[in-house]
Amino acid sequence: MSFHILSNLTRGLRGAARWLLAPALAILLAACGGGGGSPMTSSNGSSSSMGCTASNCGSAFMTITDATGDFTTYTVNVTSLQLTKADGTVVETLPRTTRVDFTQLVDLTEFFTAATIPTGEYVAVTMTLDFSAAATPDVEVEGTAGTSVPATLEDSEGNPLNGPVTLTVQLDSNHHLFIAPGIPARLALDFNLAASNEVSDVTATSAVVEVEPVLIASVQPLDTKQIRVRGTLVSVDTTSYTVDLEPFDSQSASSTQVTVNTTAQTTYEINGTSYSGAAGMTAMQALAAGTLTVAFGTLSTTDGSFTAAQVRAGTSVQSASLDRLQGVVIQRTNTATGATLIVRNATLHMHTDQSDHFSPQDVTLTIGATTTFTVAGEPGAMPNSTWPSIGSEITAFGTAGTDTSGNPTFDATEAGDLVRLEITTLWGLQLPAPTIPGQVVLNLQAIEGLQPSDFTFTGSGSNPASYIVATGALPLAGVTASAPLRFFGLVQPFGSAPPDFNAQTLVNFAAVSATLEVGFGAGSTTGFTTVSMTDLVVNLAGSKTHEIKIGPQRIDLTTLPASPQIVPNPTGTDMFAILNWMSTMPGGIGLYDTYATFEPALSGDLTATTKVLRVFATGQYDQGSNTFTASQIAVVLQN
Repeated sequence: MSFHILSNLTRGLRGAARWLLAPALAILLAACGGGGGSPMTSSNGSSSSMGCTASNCGSAFMTITDATGDFTTYTVNVTSLQLTKADGTVVETLPRTTRVDFTQLVDLTEFFTAATIPTGEYVAVTMTLDFSAAATPDVEVEGTAGTSVPATLEDSEGNPLNGPVTLTVQLDSNHHLFIAPGIPARLALDFNLAASNEVSDVTATSAVVEVEPVLIASVQPLDTKQIRVRGTLVSVDTTSYTVDLEPFDSQSASSTQVTVNTTAQTTYEINGTSYSGAAGMTAMQALAAGTLTVAFGTLSTTDGSFTAAQVRAGTSVQSASLDRLQGVVIQRTNTATGATLIVRNATLHMHTDQSDHFSPQDVTLTIGATTTFTVAGEPGAMPNSTWPSIGSEITAFGTAGTDTSGNPTFDATEAGDLVRLEITTLWGLQLPAPTIPGQVVLNLQAIEGLQPSDFTFTGSGSNPASYIVATGALPLAGVTASAPLRFFGLVQPFGSAPPDFNAQTLVNFAAVSATLEVGFGAGSTTGFTTVSMTDLVVNLAGSKTHEIKIGPQRIDLTTLPASPQIVPNPTGTDMFAILNWMSTMPGGIGLYDTYATFEPALSGDLTATTKVLRVFATGQYDQGSNTFTASQIAVVLQN
């Protein structure tokens, strides 16, 4: 089955890709003031008609994702997404402003926009983000007290950031985007939060974030994340259905139509009831056109078709009469009729204004005997009010409110209210405990990005210092004591641990990329102590940010015996980039697929007055030798 895009002028799809992409396929985008764009303009800015026919146009679809950063929310309006042809013609592919919380894309790829555009060779991509006060950007980080605090946004000169920011990249000459009739082409975008922002001056109530947006684009992305397609139902057959695309939480259906394929293994939750296989498609056929749907699945690398592993529809996505709460349970207290749950990093979707609101305060959620419970991806489960436990990622449908002190509350005790247990991710270090078949014991490091100290495990039966994960048939060969591990799965029902967690997927972080980040704020003219054909060494003097991240683990570079030696990866695929800023606007971007070409270019750019703003590297860190072996290096300079 093929992937269908039934669209006319400026139609879109949206999704994601990681920063860890094939070399010479990832592109850094520099930021400058300005933005906007017409449906289509020529190189001199005049409008022109698309005039698309089956013979002179083709389909392009864009997906978007995010690399992790230290944010609880990073919500901003995306106002434009343009493609530029080799002849200078500019095509706008985003039909309307779209509000995006980039923190929701760390483990997810979203279909963003799709367009039917003229055939030809496209050499550049331009995205505009609106940071103006009128657009109400919402950027928050975890404060020193463990709760979310609002951030003040600044540019690289320390000036308040209040306006549109345009990100533009010239695609690598060997990997342009080619549009041809009947051959869908994909461009994957990654807005890298860690690389784009430097967080400082964090207190219990505020923080400062210096914003220098970095975006990555690839025509051949390495998909490692689940992909989401959201839209309103158009039609249903026996094995697939078609939607009008509505990315993220958009309330306006676009004219872009996407076909979602299903299998006998696809699971469904429709209006609060769970199904699997053919029964799910039968329930889908009973839904009215215009019903909101969300599908999670994968894209075929051969024909671009999308196949869903999970489908949600109707009031299991959004209700016209109920509010929606999403977040992580950090505390639970049982009551005579149910339980009171404290939810952190919560997003509230209000049915009155059909918009999302991130809550910097913890939300008190009440559940009861009449609440309906479901488990994501497990239609055979029979959950009840005893299930939600400490660390559970949940989605609840009910009524939002406030208590007498003005603190946020959420009531899901009425008939028809729903609580869904979502797939949850945790990270920990394996303990050298006695081997128990089908189990590992962890020193817990984080659940959904929150530290163990954020949780009150009382009553759950769990001990974060000895956290037992049921692994079932997951392959654990080669996983050694003290190995950093990440699991996706479900927290054990409250009060029934051990085990504490039922894993469905294992990620062994010992073999997964670490990130090295050094930021100098206004810049340093002595940012490197070594730039040679074999290695780089960053001079940490004057740096504001200086750490290696491996999942939630942080290594402060200033506590090491010396600044790590950064060496290129001798095997596999590599990518190196230099972003050279002028004092008031970005300059050129250099992209290199070998360290042998990158190093001379960097050495040539480092004059006596050139400032090093930031250095990023992705790869593996060996603490014994204090060596960081990098597959990707990006250096941001300013002249």
